[in-house]
Amino acid sequence: MAKKFPIWFLSLLLVLTATLTTQYFQYAMMGLTVFVLAYLTKGMRRQHKSTKH
Repeated sequence: MAKKFPIWFLSLLLVLTATLTTQYFQYAMMGLTVFVLAYLTKGMRRQHKSTKH
């Protein structure tokens, strides 16, 4: 069974993200874009085991 993610950590992350987004908008959008692209390409980077040999 997986451990539960602490809700206080999630709220702290949300507050920090909102603060950094307003102060450093360009860097926040760059980081968000990199995260989204890395998440979307996760399937292409995963090693697929082939059943045919």
